[in-house]
Amino acid sequence: MKFFCLLALCSGLVGSVIAQPRDDGGPQERAAERSRITAERQKLEADFKAAQAVCFRKFFANNCRDKLLPPYREQLADLRRQEILINEVERKLSAADQLLKTEEKLSLQREQQAEQALKVQQDAATQAERAKQREVDQGNTAEQAASNKASMGTRLESNQSKAAESVSKRAQAAANVEATRLRQEQAAKNRTERDQRLREDGPPTGKSLPAYP
Repeated sequence: MKFFCLLALCSGLVGSVIAQPRDDGGPQERAAERSRITAERQKLEADFKAAQAVCFRKFFANNCRDKLLPPYREQLADLRRQEILINEVERKLSAADQLLKTEEKLSLQREQQAEQALKVQQDAATQAERAKQREVDQGNTAEQAASNKASMGTRLESNQSKAAESVSKRAQAAANVEATRLRQEQAAKNRTERDQRLREDGPPTGKSLPAYP
């Protein structure tokens, strides 16, 4: 009679251990489930050992034990199944967490690459703008140099023209001076020749002599 009571007690444990752990539980819930499974396994093993002890006192001890094993193993398997479910949940959560970390890392890398690409683009635009400004400055410098050269050429031509005009004026003045000198020499020569003729011709006869310049 006691054997059947113990067998019924062991069989009744099946309904208490078939509850499955929640897939969406947090770390505390999963830890509680593991503690529950451990406690039920320990109780199941203790009950099985007690039932086995009763069997050993029976004449057909092996037959009694063989009847205890199926429900015992079934309950152990159910507890193991629950552990596997918890492990699977944790594995999936760990994989999801790792995937999230990887995605965050990749997202950060993409952001950094995008920022770097934007910086490269901005630097290229700045360099292009500077190069364009240098071209404009060089063009302005070349235009200013050409303008200065043209202005210098104009001033040089003007100075050369003024210098030539000054030389021409000086030459004309020198020619005028020379012409005056020659006229004066000629006038002096004429007076000298007239005086010489007068001396050679004698005193005047009352006729007026032609006037010499």
